[in-house]
Amino acid sequence: MSPSLSPRLCVVIPVYNHALTVGRVIRGARAAFPVVVIDDGSTDGTAAEIAAQTAINVLTFPRNSGKGAALQAGFDRARHLGFTHAITLDADGQHSLESLGEFAALCRRRPEALLIGVRDLKKERAPWVRRVINALSTFWFRTETGIRLADTECGHRCYPLAAIEGLPVKAGRYAYELELMVKAAWAGVPLVPMAVESDYASATSRLSHFRPLRDLLGACLTHGRLSVCALWVPAPRRKLSVQEIHGG
Repeated sequence: MSPSLSPRLCVVIPVYNHALTVGRVIRGARAAFPVVVIDDGSTDGTAAEIAAQTAINVLTFPRNSGKGAALQAGFDRARHLGFTHAITLDADGQHSLESLGEFAALCRRRPEALLIGVRDLKKERAPWVRRVINALSTFWFRTETGIRLADTECGHRCYPLAAIEGLPVKAGRYAYELELMVKAAWAGVPLVPMAVESDYASATSRLSHFRPLRDLLGACLTHGRLSVCALWVPAPRRKLSVQEIHGG
């Protein structure tokens, strides 16, 4: 986007069976920015909680399709509504709403960049399996991109929508965000880390639908495919193949 134009930001919230927290999360986000909510086939009281909110844009899936599909739909809706950037926020209440203003301020300084939320998992006493998976993912991400990030698994980010549109991402569910970040790096999109806080102490913050075995397997398969590509396809060719999506 032109440096003279201010980013138009919205918050994209994918949700699946988070009736206990989604209302609070939506209200907090809506106080700062327009909100796009994707109900990914929830079967609890989530739909009623969302319906009780006002001045939001809602997409509803008839059945659960996974976080990757929900995010893609949210990004598409955000573009259709004229937004240039989307801050992603989980519906389980783990992400600090105070980070929204910090993302916005950094986005205005670096509108071309993908802003990556970075947590201090040890300080926040995240479950050990989360820390192990993040450490492994961080190692493989550096192998694939040459970029050192302390946290490659955080779902709290700010995406430049034009830059990521059409990137060839094959992975679904939780691995979607990982591959999208790798492909963005290959396309030359700057990745800028930003410290964020997460709440792992309260009971409701543990209601994530992250499944260690299933999602670890998905991440491993994705990293395996991307690592092979990084090792065997020269960097200029990887970048070209991604840029071709945008007609570059």
